[in-house]
Amino acid sequence: MTALSFADEITVEALEADPYPIYAELRRSAPVAYVPAVNLWFVTRWKDVETVAKSPDIFSAVVGTSPVERSFGKPTILTTDGETHKDLRQGVDPKYRPRTVASYAGDLVRAIAGPFLDQIAEQGTAELMADYFEPVSTLSLARSLGLDDIDMPTLRRWFYGLAQGAINFENDPKRQEVADAISAEVGAAILPTLERLAREPDDSALSHMLHDGMPDGKTRPIDFLMPSIKVILLGGMQEPGHGAGSILAGLLAHPEQLRQVLDDPDTFVPKAVDEGLRWVAPIGTQTRQTTRAVEIGGAVVPAGAPVAALVSSASRDESRFTDPDRFDIHRDEGNHAAFGFGHHFCSGRFFAREQMCLALRLLLERFPDLKLVPGKEPVFRGWEFRAPTTLNVAFGAAAQ
Repeated sequence: MTALSFADEITVEALEADPYPIYAELRRSAPVAYVPAVNLWFVTRWKDVETVAKSPDIFSAVVGTSPVERSFGKPTILTTDGETHKDLRQGVDPKYRPRTVASYAGDLVRAIAGPFLDQIAEQGTAELMADYFEPVSTLSLARSLGLDDIDMPTLRRWFYGLAQGAINFENDPKRQEVADAISAEVGAAILPTLERLAREPDDSALSHMLHDGMPDGKTRPIDFLMPSIKVILLGGMQEPGHGAGSILAGLLAHPEQLRQVLDDPDTFVPKAVDEGLRWVAPIGTQTRQTTRAVEIGGAVVPAGAPVAALVSSASRDESRFTDPDRFDIHRDEGNHAAFGFGHHFCSGRFFAREQMCLALRLLLERFPDLKLVPGKEPVFRGWEFRAPTTLNVAFGAAAQ
């Protein structure tokens, strides 16, 4: 099979089931290739992914076929460059800078995680994606934004509905119908909070988005911010919860590494988090569009073409990481690519990473004898958003 025919035969289902063998073959034989199933040029090697993400003059964040804009409206913080992107980041960044995150994330995550850990203790077993990681992630993000009255089931439903639109590169009408309905619901639900914060600012992220960098008495228009708020809701709820689930799955599959984390959490929880993000990137792509025809990775990508800079593939590039498919908390081979590159580098990366470290540490301190339930091993799904679909564990007597 030629490299081109291999790319032609890639299916959405194959990507959803496990994209990593597909990416490995593309890195070997066609590092930049058009994949008709998702109408994207895949860029798979680290150096090329970095080039795409850091060259906005050639690879623009403004993508005409963007499923994010189709689902959430525009402009969004993901799909703009230049002054519009700078303006949006000026409002988003203040709540999620490292020093600011350090001042509030610990208390926030502990308060949210505690009741879920208590419930798990009563049960003796848990499905940790639904019972812990996703609830902690969705509530932590919502509360940091200033959405104090949205409950966890609603947030999880929003998360899954918004995701159907964001990953809909193939333009599936059923996925789009779900995403459109949830997008409208989200907008209607958070509008009153935004209107209140426009009049009565506080220290929430939504308030900063409205007010920071604006002249006295002026706020950014709500309809200008709303598409980006939906993006932040989705990415900020998805990345920490799904990342933490993948990290724990890696540790549970390697008991000797889990033991080291338990014995020295200060050293090894952060290492486990970084390795888990490299091993399974929660968000797989940075999407761009060529401003002109360009040669990259041995291929010529035409002008106006949508391009997926696959940060998930870059983080398993054999030229950068030894035995890249192996989960190994002892790696010392440089940064992963999970938070992206360039001026679109994840604005919430410090909050997300701190949240993952805390959620994992609190869980393992409470239940140091966690084990996977035999016969219910985790199954990963997704290529744009990837994580275990379930993570069934037992502890104490139930784990024997």
